[in-house]
This record gives sequence, structure tokens and C-alpha cells, in this order.
Amino acid sequence: MLSPRYWTFLVIVLAAIIYSVIRMSHATQPVSSPADPYSYRYLQLENGLRVLLVQTPGADKASAAMSVGVGAMDDPEGREGLAHFLEHMLFLGTEPYPDADAYQHFISQNGGSHNAFTSYRQTTYFFDVDNDQLTPALDRFAPFFISPTFDAAYVEREMNAVNAEYKASLKDDGRRIFAAGKLAMNPDFSFARFSTGNLDTLANRPDSNTRDELIEFYQTHYSADRMTLVITGDYPLATLEQLATAEFSAVPHRDVHFSRADVPVYRTESLPLDMHIEPVKELRQIRFTFPLPEVESHYANKPLGLLSHLLGHEGEGSILALLKSKGWAENLNAGVSLSTENASALTVTIGLTRAGAENTDAITRVLLSYIDLLNSGPLPDYLKHELQLLNDMSFRYQEHGDIARYATSLSGNMQNFPPADIIYGSFRADPPSDDLLQTYISKLTRDNMVRTLIAPDISTDSTDPWYGTAVAIAPLDYDPDIAVEGLEALHLPEPNPFIPEDFSMDPAPASDTPDILVNSPERQVWYYPEHDFALPKSQFLARLMLPQARDDARQQLLARLYVRAVNENLNTYSYPAQLAGLGYSLSVNEQGLEIRVAGFQDKLPELLRRVLNTMHSFEVSDDAFVRYRESLRRELQNAAKARPYQRVMAEMNRWLTYPSFSEDELQAQLDTLSAADVRQFARDFPRDLASLSYVHGSVSAVQATLLADILNDTYPASTAFSALPRTVQLPDGRYQQDITQDHPDMAMALYVQGKETSDDARAVMGLLGHMISTPYYNVIRTEKQLGYIVYAAAFPRDAVPGLIFVVQSPEATPEQMIEQSELFFRDYVGTLTDMKEEEFALFREGLVTRLTEKPKNMAEKALRNWSELLSGRTTFDSREQIASRVAGLTLDEVRALYQDAMINGQYSWLLFSKGGELDSFSNLSDLERAGLPRFPAVSPGATD
Repeated sequence: MLSPRYWTFLVIVLAAIIYSVIRMSHATQPVSSPADPYSYRYLQLENGLRVLLVQTPGADKASAAMSVGVGAMDDPEGREGLAHFLEHMLFLGTEPYPDADAYQHFISQNGGSHNAFTSYRQTTYFFDVDNDQLTPALDRFAPFFISPTFDAAYVEREMNAVNAEYKASLKDDGRRIFAAGKLAMNPDFSFARFSTGNLDTLANRPDSNTRDELIEFYQTHYSADRMTLVITGDYPLATLEQLATAEFSAVPHRDVHFSRADVPVYRTESLPLDMHIEPVKELRQIRFTFPLPEVESHYANKPLGLLSHLLGHEGEGSILALLKSKGWAENLNAGVSLSTENASALTVTIGLTRAGAENTDAITRVLLSYIDLLNSGPLPDYLKHELQLLNDMSFRYQEHGDIARYATSLSGNMQNFPPADIIYGSFRADPPSDDLLQTYISKLTRDNMVRTLIAPDISTDSTDPWYGTAVAIAPLDYDPDIAVEGLEALHLPEPNPFIPEDFSMDPAPASDTPDILVNSPERQVWYYPEHDFALPKSQFLARLMLPQARDDARQQLLARLYVRAVNENLNTYSYPAQLAGLGYSLSVNEQGLEIRVAGFQDKLPELLRRVLNTMHSFEVSDDAFVRYRESLRRELQNAAKARPYQRVMAEMNRWLTYPSFSEDELQAQLDTLSAADVRQFARDFPRDLASLSYVHGSVSAVQATLLADILNDTYPASTAFSALPRTVQLPDGRYQQDITQDHPDMAMALYVQGKETSDDARAVMGLLGHMISTPYYNVIRTEKQLGYIVYAAAFPRDAVPGLIFVVQSPEATPEQMIEQSELFFRDYVGTLTDMKEEEFALFREGLVTRLTEKPKNMAEKALRNWSELLSGRTTFDSREQIASRVAGLTLDEVRALYQDAMINGQYSWLLFSKGGELDSFSNLSDLERAGLPRFPAVSPGATD
């Protein structure tokens, strides 16, 4: 039974929603949350370009995003990937700025970032930059949509880059499964085609020049009336409007009528279907896809949002709860997998255990039985209103994050929602009528279903022509009369008990930094009263330091198995809390266990107590232990099947951390463990721990102390904090380790390690990484065409400064990667020698902007302070101190570091590669890792 306070709150919220809807019916400007500090203005330029301006008071960064209503669905037949290729080409020169790296260089130099993506019916370009540099950034961005050069010199080069991107994903299960799933679709449905592009689909042909087709595609589809632009910045809206008008009025409005054919996603006569897909990794899933009518016109009611919420629920009575009780499933999600102006599809994806993969008909019966519940009569009104309430709470108390991501989201919304709903449309969930719901529920049937089983060694009879994935497609073979015990346990969700009722805020007076409330050798409690983000939310973070889990492979495995079991035991209980904006996480790290409970603070103590009680009263059955052990084994096995650049980076990081253990070492220990061992671990670890807690939010110091005491009452600290140096300090020289992996691409990660951990050393290495990033990318990727995945950056590990250079290539060997990299390093000496003080100052200011960028929400602010605590920096000012040192650096200091680190061999180089050893590097195995010195460490929470 819900309390009177809940119903009072529900009435207030629903009244506010009704008022908003009435207001929106007459609005031409976006409706925003009352708590939103931003101001908005919508307008349409004379050329038809729709624009949203966002004033962001106090922001360090400005941003822009342009979405174009064209994507992979619109590729010309036989030119699959052309929309994606066009996205690449727009970065490589415009008439006002013809240099291929002009845009990237400017954005990076001024503390920004940029990217783009092509989806099936939308292409979006976006950037962020130092707020003061918005005008020149837009001046470089706008010509993408007015006068790109399509420089012939770069067409073939970038074609190779697209091909490298395609080859890099040949062993990626996400791409492989996505592409294989299209084989079951109607071949006349354009989404069913290959969309990435490669040399086969993009190369010049005797009767077809690719550059000419790019230009034709651009001039057909890149029209102002199909574009939506968002510009954000700390400027008056009138100023932003002037910028938008000045920069984008020249975007052409092309008189080209365009519409997509209304073609069924699947041929009706082909359904229902069974599909088999064999993955690369140890992966077992079953997916149920139901083609449905279009849903976009019902965005305000979100009928599929409600059905996905019910099918994907994880609480008592859910599909997942029943499947887990039988040991068949590990996870489940449901959602819209396809949405166009003519059609949609809903997919339920279930992560399977080995036993689950052998009971697919029974699992199908469970799903269809739950759908029968949805069909048994009108859904209770409380389910519709509760979802509306939860969405409106998210809208009312939303927090902004990365500004470029926000701009990107809004530009996409503008493609789909009217002006009034550009912001609210993603949250709006007016209760759908029973008739509207029935339109979709009636099509969730076995006869309108594609059932896809994904598992190793599954029976297949053909291959996907693009990724080589083994598949089989056949009519559905399902026994509807299969007996399944426990179906009576299925029921619709009960009213959510975690919906907050108390939204009061009671923080202590504002403070510049967190205060310490408890300080003893074995326990610390820190507290920060939040005032910048006035929301009824809090964050509780705690780390239980376990020396025994830090240094021993067996203990690490036991900790990981213990955490899996606790999380599984909590899932059904905690899922409603997550829906209500209150979540928890329990994880293993290099120091022990970390607990985080965050969200609306009303029910936060209740959830924290339940988490700790479940940890303390730990129990795991032998059968459940076997499932968790197999899940962990798959995780360890799959780590070796990551992309080559990810693999070499992971191996490098592991080697630099001591003690640490390889996947092979951990797997060797795994089979020696039993459920009794995990139960013993749960009894033993509380006897020898130190605890660090941090409370951040709109709670008082008394409330913060009470939260920390809940932890200490369950797990009293008994051991003093200790710091173990972990980052290996390499001797000067060049060292390599080559790894083997079943992947056609080759890769390298070259790490240049700093010599000390001072703020001065971190500042100069950080500035060098900032300066070298774009030129390295431009030379190695764009000019030399070594691969699609290329980057260089500052690479601090803990407080140890460093640089990283990464390349993955379908053609180049590690030896060629290093050869070209060293040519670049030598050439960059001249770049630094010729660099003017004015240009250097822009790099310096750009990095200062990044370092001093203010947190964008409460969670980001809390995690920054938490990171400082864990590193022992209780002045909470590492970013500011490093920024102040960057601001004082001279060009000569950067030149001197570069000469020593990159040219004169006075720093250590560590190369991890996949694809061959190099004679110019010593073998890393010549070093005895255990005997090498390590950089000093500071105890977490150490007070100055």
C-alpha cells in the first residue's frame, strides 16, 4: 500500500504535467525543466534550417551539433556505405579551410573534441570547444554543409580508412550479429543492406567515379530543410542567434523531393523464423524480435516504452526472475530495436546460461505466457501513471552532463519532435489508451516473431557475405505445448515502493572542499554539502580495503565471485529502486570492495542497509556458484578476444601494475574454487579491513554520519590504512612484448613513461600529449593510411605521467607502425622548433580549459572528489594545481622534454604489439618485473 504522501505527490506531479501539456499545445519554444539552468530559443532560418540555441551560464565549453536526416538506409543500391563515407569526407577540407586537418587542429588546440556518426537514417556531426572560441569554431564547422571540397587526393585515402574501420570490426560480435540479423529481413527493405562500406562497395568503377557519386549524394540529401542545428554557449540568446544566422544562412535549400519507400521489415509469408548465429566470443543469447507498426507518431504516449518496461522488468514476478530461478538466464533487456516513419520492431534479448541455451522452447513459452498476461485485459492504470511519474521525475530533476553529448541528443530530437517537445519529448509519457496499446500487444505473437539463438558451436548452414558469420535461417520450430513449471509465478509489477516521497534538502553551509567527520587509523568518513546542484539527491561511496584481495590471485577471484553472488541476490529487490532513480553498485577493485549508492536520498538509507545486510548474511548454493564461476570464466576467456588495440593496451596496463595477474593465471586458479571457499571468504574478509567513506549531496552532516555508521555497524574497520606501490618504474631503454591473438588486424601501443610524479612533471607531459595528439593522428591515419584506429595522448597512470601512441591496422606490421611513428617523431622536432609563441599559447590555454572545466552535475563532482580521496590528495586540488603549472610552462620546457623523451632515448619506451617482434627493442621478458622499483604510493584518504 502506498502512503498518503505518495498519492499527494502523484496528484501534484500529474497536475504539473497537465499544465505543461496545455502550455505546450500553444508553444513554439521548447518546454524545459523548472530546475534547468539553461535558456533556450528555437527558430527557423529562411533556408528552412531548424535551429535550437542554448544559453549555458558559466559554462567553460561551447558546442554545436548538426543532424542531417539521411543515413545508411539511403545509400544507393550497390554503393553500400556511401552515407558513412561522406561523413568521413566532410572533415577533410572545405573551401574556406582546405587543409585536411584544419578543423581538427583548431578544435583540439582550443581544448575541444569532435566526432560524427552515421545511423540508419540520420548523420550527426558535433564538437565542443573553449567557450571563447565558439565563433571561429562555427566558422570552420558551417562550411561542412555549404562548401566541402571533396578533395580528390583524399577520396581514395579515406576510402582506405573506411575499409580499415570495416576490417577492424570483422571479429567484433556486435557488428557481426547486427549484420547477420539483417539476413532474415526483407531484402527490399533498405535497412537490410550492408552499411559500413568497404573497398568492394566504395571503389571507383569503369562506369562510376566515387567522388562524383559522393557529390551527387551530398547535393541530393544535404539540404537545409533536412538539417537540425543546436548551438550552446555562455552567450546571450540574441548573440547565439546572430551567430547561427551569419554562419548557416548559406546552407543551401535544395529542391529535391525525397521519401523512403514503405516496405515491410520482414516478408509476412516468411514469418515466424528461427535464426542461428555463431559468435566469436563465449556468448549465449536468445533474441525475440517482433515487427510492429510505426510508433514515432505516438512519441507522447510511448506505448512501446510501457511494453518494454513490463517485458524487461527484473523485479518479482518478471520473466527474468522466473528464468533466473531455473538457472537459465543471466540478464534480460527489452526495447525498440528499429523505428522508422513506416515501421518499428521490439526485441527482447536474454543472456543465457549453458542450461538456458538447451531450453530455448521453454524460455519461449515463458515469454509468450507473460505476453498472455498483457493480453488478458486492460493494463492497470497505476502502471501507466507510474511510468509517467517516473519519467516526469527524471525530467524535473535531470542533471546535465557533457555539453556536446547534450547538443547531439537535442539535434536528434529535433528530427523527430515538434519544437515544444525538443527537450521534454524524450521524457513525455502520457498514458496510452487501451486501444493504442492493443495495436502493438496484438502483434506480439509466435506467428509474428523472429527467434534468434546466438551460441558457440551452434548448427549453421551459411555465412554472412560481409563478416563471414556462420548463420542458419529456417521456419520457427517451437513446441507450444512444452511444459514449464512455475508459470503461475509470473505477474505484472506491483506499485514501486522506492518512488521518493520526501524531496527536502538539508545540506550544511557551503564548503570549498569536503570535510572529514571521522578520522582514525583504520576509518575515515568525509562529507561534502552540495549547493551548486540543488537537487534532493546524494551519493554514498565507500571502499573496504582488503589487503588479502589485493595481493593474491585466489583471493581476487573469490572477491569477484562473492560480488557476483551478492549482486544476483539483490537484483530483484534493487531493480524497482533503479527505476525510481536510486541505484547501487558493488564492485571489486585493486584495493578491495567498493560500494556506491546514489540517487534520490529519501530511500537511500533503506537501500544501503539492504545491500550491506545481503553482503553480511551471504549465502550461495552450489548450483548458483557453478553458474557464477562459468560466467567469470567466459569473461576471462572473452578478454582475450577484444580488438587488438584493446588487447595490447590491457596487457600493457596489467604488466605495469604489480602485483597483477593475467587471465591465464586467473583461469588456472578458477577450477580450484568451490562455493564453500566463497562462503568462507565472506566470513573472513570483515576481520581485516580498513574503510573509507564519502557522502556528497543535499544531506546534513548528521545524516552523512548516520549513513557512514550504517556501514561501520555492519563492517567495523579494524586494520590501519596501508599504501602499496603498484606502478612499475621502468629503466630507461626500449622494451617490447608481442602477443598472439586470432584477429586479422595488427596493433601497437607505445607507452613513454615519465620519471616522477610531481605536478610539474604531470603538467609538462600533459601539455606535450595535448599538442601532439592531432598531428600524430593526421600523419599516421590520414596521410600514411596505416589504419582506422589511431590516437596519441597524455597517458597518466595514477600520478605517473606518460604518453601513449596507439595504432591498429589491417595491413601495417608493428615494425612499420614504429618506423612511421619514429619518422613523425623526428619531423615533429621541426614543428616544435618553428612553432610561434602565439600558437603555443593557444595549446596551453586549451589544456588549462580542459583541466579547470567545472563539474557538470552532482555525480561528476562527487566522483572527482572521490578520486582525489583515493589518491590521497585531500587538498582536492590536483587539477587546479596542474593547470596552474601548465599556465606557467614555456615552449622551451616542452621542447626539452620532447627531445629527451622522444629523440635522445632518455625515457623508457614500452611497446606492446600484436603482429611481430622488432629488432630495435629489447624483449620485455629480459626484465624481472618483481625486482623493478615502483613509483611511491599515497595511502587513500591520507591527510596532509
